[in-house]
Amino acid sequence: MKRKTIFVTLVVVLLTGIFLDTYLRIEYDASIFEYLQKSHKLTEEERKWLEGHGSIIYGADQNAPPLRYVDEESKQYKGIVVDYLRALSIELGADIKFKPLIWEEALKSLAEGETDICDMYPSENREKLYLFSDPIYNQKAVILVSKEEKDIVNYVQLKDKTIAAQKGDYVVEFLNSEVSNIEYKLTIDYQNAIMLLKEGEVDAVVGDEPVISYFVEKLGLKDNFKILDRPIYEKESVLAVPKSEEILLEIINKGIYNLNRKNTMVKIYQKWFGVSAPFIKENISEKITLIISIFITIILLASYIFYSWNKLLKEEVEKRTEELNISRADLQTTFDGLTHLMIVLNKDFNIINVNKSFCRLIKRNKKEIIGKNCRDISNNIYVDDNLEIIKKTFIKGKSYQNEFEYKDRIFEMSTFPLEDKSKRIDRVLVMIKDITKVRISEQKLLQSNKMAAVGQLASGVAHEIRNPLGLIRNYSYILKMNKNKDEEKTKKAISVIESSVNKASDIIDNLLNFSRISSNKREEINIRDFIESIIKLEYKVMERQNIKVEVECDDSILCYLNQESLKHIFINLISNSIDAMINGGILKITCNKKDNDLLFTCSDTGSGIRKEDLENIFNPFFTTKVPGKGTGLGLYVTYNEVKKLGGEIRVSSEVGEGTTFYITLPLDGDDINEK
Repeated sequence: MKRKTIFVTLVVVLLTGIFLDTYLRIEYDASIFEYLQKSHKLTEEERKWLEGHGSIIYGADQNAPPLRYVDEESKQYKGIVVDYLRALSIELGADIKFKPLIWEEALKSLAEGETDICDMYPSENREKLYLFSDPIYNQKAVILVSKEEKDIVNYVQLKDKTIAAQKGDYVVEFLNSEVSNIEYKLTIDYQNAIMLLKEGEVDAVVGDEPVISYFVEKLGLKDNFKILDRPIYEKESVLAVPKSEEILLEIINKGIYNLNRKNTMVKIYQKWFGVSAPFIKENISEKITLIISIFITIILLASYIFYSWNKLLKEEVEKRTEELNISRADLQTTFDGLTHLMIVLNKDFNIINVNKSFCRLIKRNKKEIIGKNCRDISNNIYVDDNLEIIKKTFIKGKSYQNEFEYKDRIFEMSTFPLEDKSKRIDRVLVMIKDITKVRISEQKLLQSNKMAAVGQLASGVAHEIRNPLGLIRNYSYILKMNKNKDEEKTKKAISVIESSVNKASDIIDNLLNFSRISSNKREEINIRDFIESIIKLEYKVMERQNIKVEVECDDSILCYLNQESLKHIFINLISNSIDAMINGGILKITCNKKDNDLLFTCSDTGSGIRKEDLENIFNPFFTTKVPGKGTGLGLYVTYNEVKKLGGEIRVSSEVGEGTTFYITLPLDGDDINEK
């Protein structure tokens, strides 16, 4: 078996290497070794060269649409090749500037080093002046003749004819090497060459197919002239650089390679014409041959593997059966080793399996439990709420959770449906975990958040207490110095002292009421009095920051709510509003009852929240405040407390205009803690 596996593996690796090498030669014109050895990232030397050289100048034809041309309206240099060079500029991280020229001048400027790159067909003559990059696109040269022309079928019939071509075009060099006795009329661009044909001064126009097709369409000559089906040639165009710029050539080739991998030229062509066209050499026949070879090889390998597999199937089945038995034992060991309490029940609520943790909790042996009804094991665990979620799991096939108390501990029960072979739910896995420490930690977090808020209120509260203490001291001095026993002064002093003591007492009571850990149960609350008590804690800070407070809430709104949760909700919202209005503003809180819901809004005219931050404001530890100013827990706690009460919270905000929080709390539901 091992020998066969090694043999098959070696064959697969060998064939994969051959196919990969073939693919790389078709796609990138490089063997697998050349591909792996060649780096496609710029070296430090090349980056320094680009920095020292500055902008790369691309000089080319100014009137050869759609390849490259100066737009008549916008005066911008546009075209397929121009878009490609812009993509190359981004890929290399180098600035490429464009210099539209007459084609002959473009070739001359490149040879003399006035420009850095130009796209063209490579040739022996041009190789004496330029270095050529890897191909960037594929293009045909064609012949344009009158529709009445019968003598010219291909470029061989151009002998003894007068033809028009762009000065400096490669097509002239090609025809001179293939056909003799051609009289040329060379023009500065294709448009002028076509006009010579229209006026009857030449027998044909030769040149690049996309440009000739464009001008025939633009000049409205489709009904009078035709492009011959047989092209003169089909060649790949490259980017040429001056003979001395070998480093630039290496840089450009790396950029071309990366753009080829992204199919950039195909995407650019689709952008211009909406369809794919043979602008890129596809090597379709080679690819089809490669695909067929791979397909045949896969069939042969699959046949061999299938034969070997059938031969060993019986042995594997026996082996797997033994492994399943071992696995079942391992799973039971893992099941027993879990610290969570695990119970598997059938539809009759009879226990099919339990782990050791559950046995330890109820102090019963596993053999005594298996097969018994769960309600007979421990009534304290399987209370009505717990049995209800087990029933719902059987009916709806979903997982549910519930919290309950047992022996002075808090537990969370989770249910998971288990399916048989027919996808029917015949069992439910019940997992019970002790979450007492988690709930204590949550309570500590809430209290910590509250005490952080108390710390922020300390300076304002201290100032509020200092005022009545000052009055008490002043009027105590008046009483002390009232030697004439002026009864009127005495009464006034005593009245002011009593009033000041009461005010200081109210401030302290309000702060203590906020900071103490309240019950998690619902209790009757006068909503307006509650909101105003929270506002009093921040009153001095708001007065110092010139913040006005408006409360719109009926005095008669009395509701049964969790006061502890409301404290966290409002102190965090009010504190955030104050922080957002450092230069003053208006804080407005409204409360209304609608049906069985209590509707709150808390709005400010502060700095607002950016749109990109809105989706994160309820995440823990997310804050846009300066370090040391906020913990990032305020709105996270607010969100959780609203959810605990079964409510909803949403926010709308405009930068520079302010923020509004909308809270909806149900009045007829239970909060999470009661559940």
